[in-house]
Amino acid sequence: MSLPATLTKEEQAWVLKDEERWQRAHRIASLHPGTDVGGVYRVLRNLEKTPTERLRAALHHGRLFGLNRR
Repeated sequence: MSLPATLTKEEQAWVLKDEERWQRAHRIASLHPGTDVGGVYRVLRNLEKTPTERLRAALHHGRLFGLNRR
């Protein structure tokens, strides 16, 4: 994979890791017909986060979409 020279080493590493994550998501989804590849990808991304990061994101998502309003 050819990456733009304008990316930092950290950004290049992230892009390569993300591409590997997408490939893994496609492999997993291919074993389960009808599975959303994007959903598998999001699960793989969330598994890399700490529980605190996942909770923070969930709370932010709830506020953003008003899910906790009564």
